[in-house]
Amino acid sequence: MFMFDRFEALRKEKGVTKTFIAEQLGRGASLCQSWKEKKAEPNEEQLRRVADILGTTPEYLTGESDEKAPSMAGERIPTDEDIQAAFWGGYKDLTQEEIGAMWDEVRAYAQFKAEEARRKKKK
Repeated sequence: MFMFDRFEALRKEKGVTKTFIAEQLGRGASLCQSWKEKKAEPNEEQLRRVADILGTTPEYLTGESDEKAPSMAGERIPTDEDIQAAFWGGYKDLTQEEIGAMWDEVRAYAQFKAEEARRKKKK
């Protein structure tokens, strides 16, 4: 059973809005309200995505575990889609060309930061 109080506490702790979560699930802003009112519960995929967004496990959100944070051993490696969603709030309205251009910018910035770290180590 989905524990809305745990969801709400983590959401506030992480500074994530209900609207952002609903958008990441491809749903409307009223989604979280329906969870609060127990009119609906997140399905398995939604639960996994919400847990990823909040940095916890589905088991914590359902009360099956009291471990708030996932263990490093079983931590899921973020996909390109996860990273894009984090940077740009999703990319469903963007063209492939726009997505490619943004990825190029992310790669260039990562390369810049790596070079900056190398220069600092040499000093």
